[in-house]
Amino acid sequence: MIQKLRLRHVRIFEKKEIRFFPGINVLLGKNGAGKTSILEAIYLLNFSKSFKASRDEDILQIGRDYFQIDSEWEHARYRKAAVNYVKERGKRFIYDGVVIPRVSDVIGSFPMVLQSPEDFRISAGAGSERRLYFDRFISQISPPYLRDLMHFRKLLKNRNACLKNQSEKKKYHYSEELEIYDQQMSPLMFRILQMRKKAVSAFNRELCRLYRESFNDGSHAEIRYTASLDAEDEKEFARIHRETARKNSDKEVALRRSLFGPNYDKYTFFRRDIPLINFASQGEHKIWLTMLKLAEGEILKQRSGEEPLYLFDDLFAELDLANSRRTVERIMEKRQALISTTDLNDLRRHGIDSAQSKIHIIEI
Repeated sequence: MIQKLRLRHVRIFEKKEIRFFPGINVLLGKNGAGKTSILEAIYLLNFSKSFKASRDEDILQIGRDYFQIDSEWEHARYRKAAVNYVKERGKRFIYDGVVIPRVSDVIGSFPMVLQSPEDFRISAGAGSERRLYFDRFISQISPPYLRDLMHFRKLLKNRNACLKNQSEKKKYHYSEELEIYDQQMSPLMFRILQMRKKAVSAFNRELCRLYRESFNDGSHAEIRYTASLDAEDEKEFARIHRETARKNSDKEVALRRSLFGPNYDKYTFFRRDIPLINFASQGEHKIWLTMLKLAEGEILKQRSGEEPLYLFDDLFAELDLANSRRTVERIMEKRQALISTTDLNDLRRHGIDSAQSKIHIIEI
């Protein structure tokens, strides 16, 4: 659980300190008050980057050349966690007084689940958004997966450079250099495939349970994973990979990019066996995503043995009262959750009574 957060030169905050409590912490403030920035800062401590900004520099308060985020935690891997960012020098993570040597080692330090308005892209956006979501989730629970993914992306970049070079020289055959890259990539691709299958299976179990317990209309949710290359064992996968690469070498050289691999895998979301992306309303997307996030939290709890921190930014937008009350019942059971809102009356309508002892109002 997070206990304290201190910000300096983060977004609109010159200097800000916030104390959090077990249970439900409601960040109350007008639009533009900085509620999302607080969640963004906490998220960065676990994922090494923002869920809103593509560049670290975008988090800086206007006119400043550095920012600091400092935090204190209870019942967590680290007691104290901080990140310092300086323009032209980048950011540095310091956990319990020790500098984390690689930024990738930060991921998964504080298991957490975020739901924000940007998540609409997961269910309604391009396939790359869903791949990114699952890659981030699996990386939280499996450092080997993250290492394999990073290594694969590096090799893929080099392989594409090789394809471009061959295209410029009009060499459309499957070269020895391409074969060497594929031999290195094949075991990585197979392990990535297996981890993604396991993750989807775990999500489907939790989604099935959540929908069964939350709805009495027989509705159900499912994630279907389709890999661009698939096989049951590594040897068979290597054979299929090699044959596919040879068969498509002329096309890949002409297009100057690889045409198969984990970066082409597909995740499709279904509700009542109907693809969500084609037929669901905004409200249906929101309830589906909320259930997805609750399922994510349950899996993290099973893997780590402790309940994650939940961050809900603008949770009740597009969520009807009937569905939000079912959601609130589950959120109220969590060890710690942070919910941003502009209006306490809105919380009450959706089933959160600010008078309860478990509810803590933090005015921003």
